[in-house]
Amino acid sequence: MAHIPGVLAAELVGGNQIALYTRGDSHTQAFSPWLLVETPEDAQRAGLAGVSNCVRLKGGGEFRTRLHFPTWSHFLEARDCLAQDGIPHFNFNNPVRQHLALSGQTLFRGTRYGDLHRLQLDIETLTLDPTSPDARIILISLSDSQGFELALGDMPEPELLENLNKVIGDRNPDTIEGHNIFEFDLPYLAARAQRHGIALTWGRDGSALRAGHGQRTFKVGPQTPAFRPAYIHGRHIIDTLQQVQRYDRGGKLERYGLKQVVHALGLERANRTFIEGKDIARTWRADPQRLIDYALDDVRDVKALSELVVPTEFYQTQILPYNFQDAALSGPGEKINALMVGVYLRRNLAVPRPRPRPAEGFSGGYTRLVAAGIFKRVVKADVESLYPSIMSAKQIHPVTDTENAFLPMLEHLTQRRIEAKTHFHSAQDETERAYWNGLQGSYKILINSFYGYLAYGRACFNDYEAAQKITEIGQQIARQLVAQLREAGGEIIEVDTDGAYFVAPPNVKTAAEENRLIEKISATLPKGIHLSHDGRFKGMISLKAKNYILLDYSDKVSIVGSSLRSRRDERIFRQFIAQIAPLLVNGDAEAASRAYLSLGRKLQDGEIDPEDFCRFERVTKKTFSNPSRRRLAMAAVGCRIGEKIAVYQRRDGSLARTEFFAHDEDRAYLLRRLHDMAERFRVLFDNGEFRRLFPLIQPAPRDQLSLF
Repeated sequence: MAHIPGVLAAELVGGNQIALYTRGDSHTQAFSPWLLVETPEDAQRAGLAGVSNCVRLKGGGEFRTRLHFPTWSHFLEARDCLAQDGIPHFNFNNPVRQHLALSGQTLFRGTRYGDLHRLQLDIETLTLDPTSPDARIILISLSDSQGFELALGDMPEPELLENLNKVIGDRNPDTIEGHNIFEFDLPYLAARAQRHGIALTWGRDGSALRAGHGQRTFKVGPQTPAFRPAYIHGRHIIDTLQQVQRYDRGGKLERYGLKQVVHALGLERANRTFIEGKDIARTWRADPQRLIDYALDDVRDVKALSELVVPTEFYQTQILPYNFQDAALSGPGEKINALMVGVYLRRNLAVPRPRPRPAEGFSGGYTRLVAAGIFKRVVKADVESLYPSIMSAKQIHPVTDTENAFLPMLEHLTQRRIEAKTHFHSAQDETERAYWNGLQGSYKILINSFYGYLAYGRACFNDYEAAQKITEIGQQIARQLVAQLREAGGEIIEVDTDGAYFVAPPNVKTAAEENRLIEKISATLPKGIHLSHDGRFKGMISLKAKNYILLDYSDKVSIVGSSLRSRRDERIFRQFIAQIAPLLVNGDAEAASRAYLSLGRKLQDGEIDPEDFCRFERVTKKTFSNPSRRRLAMAAVGCRIGEKIAVYQRRDGSLARTEFFAHDEDRAYLLRRLHDMAERFRVLFDNGEFRRLFPLIQPAPRDQLSLF
């Protein structure tokens, strides 16, 4: 099958064809949906109708038969029959993924992220609920990556929606982006369009925006948040709210609202217009131009944010048998599985069944807190891509990969990443640097997913024994690293799976000397394992495993660990941690105590804004059905499911939203919370000294409740 360059989107048409859209054109290719079973007799046992072809596959995998069907509806019927009869089978429940996996084609080949025509969309409304009597869209702001900007407003709502259809058709973008677009903008637009009997004809073929069935999840580390999916024929929907969560793997961002994220990532523009949500309707009546300025700033923010957090998913799409929208939502295990299955199918090879997880499980990485306290002249040594390096060096691969696809794929991606990193470091132009950095980042994520794939329960080529072997070798390397650092005179603070924090030996004082030490130790590690210098710090506060604070030589503070930085902690207390950390590193415990007492006095006197001591909670169905959340339910009266609200605890123990703040905060509770934050540093002091520096500040006595 001929590969078409520059494919921007792929879609099922007519049940047995795939439309491939390129810039200004489209091509169709024949498509025969497929699924895998163990033997041809399985089709007979299930009484499958409409099998158009039966392909015998070679090799040792259990799924040795590929059944083809004349249309997608025939495939769906066959899949459901097999599931009802309990007959083992494998398939991709996505026609585009099936076609691309079997053909070897991918989207965006030869295309850079900057070449993509991206349109940003945001709406301003009178209500949060599109079905309420006062619901109305008052303004739609649009921008795109080609410099286009437009605010649609000051017209009846039906006319507003018809104009939006025309703009999208005229601009003909490849992607439509928004922040929380799946959960707010698209459902609201769809509901209002339905109210007026208008179809949102945004598809490349003129078809309407289509809502998915039920809810879908997207992968964010170990979490799988749910959302309401939507689809546009021939275009991709990208939600920057979802993508910034995937980008923030280290959990450094406190909140994921557009304004907060843009500020935290340094993307905020000077003179940006801000309007509180509660003031939108009033501003539209009193000063519509100010609301227009605000709305256009919103889509400009989405455009800037997308350019930072989305490119790795775009470049992964050039490798994967996925549409861009699916690549931006799928987990790493699924992606590696699609690559492996695709290789086997294109070679007409049988695919193995996933192996069951062993009952005893297996050990994790080597993580150990060696010393707690305050340390100076700290260095971080990191084993680059430890697990992928072990797999390549020791030639460890799934036992069911009988045709040797796993390691060559890993090594190919690794080589391409090395090449991309080389280009990144040598590039002079900022556009070139962004391209090569996005490319190497996409390879890095996939490369680091190969180890996790081995222990992924739904992976066709999983191998828990191989994963265990890799883990054990990683533990040995970590112990060897610790021994070498100690022999060189370093003081170990903490060891993690692929690196260590240590105090530099007395004779190692400069960055160059640190690098030479690490290179010397790297030479003693097993072949294929490389140790790199991953940071130098003026000081480190180590409290417990994976919970520490770093202060670099420019006095920038980095806080790591759930006990030190949690999004559930109030903003004022997160700021307190960041304030006293450098004081403690510099040995000024008295200044840290003064900061503690000063904040305590402000809390006693009610001088802190509620936005600084509130907690953010998302309203869910359980908010109103779970008895343990009845206080939150009382505060959330009138709010819609999915809405995020800021609440604080009143003196009487109830919760209230910050917009109803009446200087009635529970100050005793806040003072206890302050003391709880200081308690996290108790390990640095003896008991008497800690009580002197950070006493529990007592307001007028009263019984208090915990917040949640």
